[in-house]
Amino acid sequence: MNLSSLLVCADEVSVQVLNGVLKELGIRVELCPDAVRAAVRLAQERFDLIIFDCDRQSDITSLLHETRSSRLNDTTLAVAVVAGQENIREIFSLGVNFVLYKPVSYERALSSLRAAQSVLYRDKRRKARAAVHTQATIDYAGVERARATLVDLAEDGMAVNFGKKLPPTCKVYFQFQLPGQTANVRLSGQVVWQDWNGRAGIQFVDVPQTSRRILREWLQMNLSDAPRPQLPSQEVEVKVEQSIRPDEDGVLTISRGKKQDPNGSAGEAAAGLRDEPSNRRGQIRYACRLGAEVYQTGSPVRHYCHLSDLSPGGCYLEMPSAFAAGSTVEIVVRTHEMKLRLSGEVKASHPSYGMGVLFHLNTKDERHGVQQLIDFVAAAQRS
Repeated sequence: MNLSSLLVCADEVSVQVLNGVLKELGIRVELCPDAVRAAVRLAQERFDLIIFDCDRQSDITSLLHETRSSRLNDTTLAVAVVAGQENIREIFSLGVNFVLYKPVSYERALSSLRAAQSVLYRDKRRKARAAVHTQATIDYAGVERARATLVDLAEDGMAVNFGKKLPPTCKVYFQFQLPGQTANVRLSGQVVWQDWNGRAGIQFVDVPQTSRRILREWLQMNLSDAPRPQLPSQEVEVKVEQSIRPDEDGVLTISRGKKQDPNGSAGEAAAGLRDEPSNRRGQIRYACRLGAEVYQTGSPVRHYCHLSDLSPGGCYLEMPSAFAAGSTVEIVVRTHEMKLRLSGEVKASHPSYGMGVLFHLNTKDERHGVQQLIDFVAAAQRS
C-alpha cells in the first residue's frame, strides 16, 4: 500500500530532514520549492500527505484553503511547519492535522510523520481498494453508451479514467463486467473529484442488490491476495493497537495494549485484554467516523474533527489539538437528515490524537437527538 506526499519547502536544511524521514518511512516524496507550483500540483493530482513549510504564513494559509476547498485533496492529511505559535488556531481551523515547529529535528519529524502514517494506513484499510482494469459503458447528461476504464474499486466507490472532464458533480450510470466474472454490474455514481487528464473518483449512489453481491465477492477474492502493510518500527515486539473505550461512567478513554511476544497467540492476547475489568464497557458504543465541528465554550474558533465513537453518554473526537481535561465544549454534527448541537465536558485528553467527551444532556430534545444519531450510525453499519 504505497503512500505519496507533496513537500512544499524551500529551506534546504528542512528539506534534507523531512525528505530523509519520508523515505525512511517508505512514503514517496515530490518536492515543490514554492507555493505557486504547489498549487498547480494540488490541482492536478491527489496526495496522501502534504507538508507545508513556507517562509510566509500567508502562503501556508492560502495553500491550506485551496487544498480543503478542492475535490482532489480535500481530505488529504496536512502537516504544517511553523516558526512559532502565532496564528496556530487559524491553521488548525483550516484543517491541519499535525504541526511541526522550526527548527525541524529528525526525532520530532520521525515521531510526527510516523503517527501521520499510521492514520493514513488505518483510513486506507477501512475502505481497501483493489486494482482493476476493465472497460465500462457509461451514460450521463447528454451522452449515451460512451466508454471508460475502471482503475480501482472499493465497496463504496471507484476510480475511473474517462479520458476527458465531465460536468462537475455529474451523476453517471455504469455497466461493466469484472475480470473473471460473467454477470454484468449495473450501478450509478456521483463524480466527487476529477483531475486534469480525465481521471475521476466516483462515489456509489444506487447499487442494486445483485450488483452489490458481485462487487463484494470479487473484492473479497482480490483483496485477500493483497499484501498487508507493515508499519516501520524500531521495536520487534508486536503491540496490541490502542482502542477507545468508555469507562464505568460512560466516558470514552484510550486503552493501550501491552507488548506481546511476537511468537505468542494474538487470540490469547485479545482474550487477556477482554478479561481485564478495566476493559469492560459500561455502555454500548458505536464505531463510526462522522465529520464534526467543536468549539470551546465561549470561543468562536471552530475546530474540524472526526467523531469516531459514540455512546448515549459521550463520544470520542479525533483531533490533533485536543482541549485540556475539564474544558467545556460545544459539538456540531451533521448528517443528511439532521443537524445536532451538543454540549459536554472533556474527560480525557490525548494530545495529537483526540479527546473523550461526556455529554451534558439537559433536555429531552437533546437526549432524543443523541438517540437519533445513534440510530443513524447503527442503520449505516447494518447497510
